[in-house]
Amino acid sequence: MTSKRLLAMTLAGGLIAAGAALWRGGSAEPPPAPTGTLAFSSPELGDVFVAGADGSHIRRLTSTNGPQFDPSFSPTGQQIAYRDSRRGINEDDEIWVMDIDGSDATNLTRDRANDWSPSWSPDGKSIAFASTRSGSLSLWTMATDGSNVMRLTRSPAEYPSWSPDSSQIAFSLLSAGAVQIGVIRRDGAGERPLTPITVNSELPAWSPDGAHIAFCRGFEGHRAIWIMNADGTDARRLTDAGTDDVGPAWSPDGRFIAFARRGELMIMRSDGSESRPIGVRGALPAWTAGSSRRTD
Repeated sequence: MTSKRLLAMTLAGGLIAAGAALWRGGSAEPPPAPTGTLAFSSPELGDVFVAGADGSHIRRLTSTNGPQFDPSFSPTGQQIAYRDSRRGINEDDEIWVMDIDGSDATNLTRDRANDWSPSWSPDGKSIAFASTRSGSLSLWTMATDGSNVMRLTRSPAEYPSWSPDSSQIAFSLLSAGAVQIGVIRRDGAGERPLTPITVNSELPAWSPDGAHIAFCRGFEGHRAIWIMNADGTDARRLTDAGTDDVGPAWSPDGRFIAFARRGELMIMRSDGSESRPIGVRGALPAWTAGSSRRTD
């Protein structure tokens, strides 16, 4: 394929065809396309958007003053929990929830502390989140209506990700000198690190089958997407450490991983192959199997 033809396709909006030219596998037949809906925040606008997994049908869901980000889908895909920073980041941040079409937005936390990085449990009963309400940063859970708030960690922690059976939560553990991936049981027992303290590892995402955890490793500007077994063993790199790849999110069928590369949303196979951009600016994606339309 000539560079002139590739440029023409890109200018014409042929993002999928252009992405095909970047597949690392080099197969003549394209792999099955990822499906479902991505939620993400805009690096420029600071609002929550949704789009098809192929980059189509982009819609803006929030437009309140100040940034809204950290989206997390409910198990049904019909609601999104997110961080609202309308007063400015770390200025009384709250956890809100809205329907998939952006309607019925509701503040769940209503606390003067900073609350962020919500993560909806797969059983639909709880939302885990980070908060400073105890006077220091720690991980908490609450019911999906904002009630039954419970502190989980004594260690500084943020960006939780539930195991598929909702029994455990992986999270970014802010240790002295580095960030590690930690894990804790739903009742707050059994907290332990999964990754070494010698290198930053953060933003975990539990695979749909429960066998693996994807995460990013490295220092800002030089982070890559990694994957490890759910017990912390067999960690291996999936993307180039020189590109600053962050925020992995699994497709519901476990075949793909979405992530952000310097503000551009990317999708690759779960083994790290066939990485390609979807033509959308975004950060911290979440993925659901359903469409971006509300169903009543």
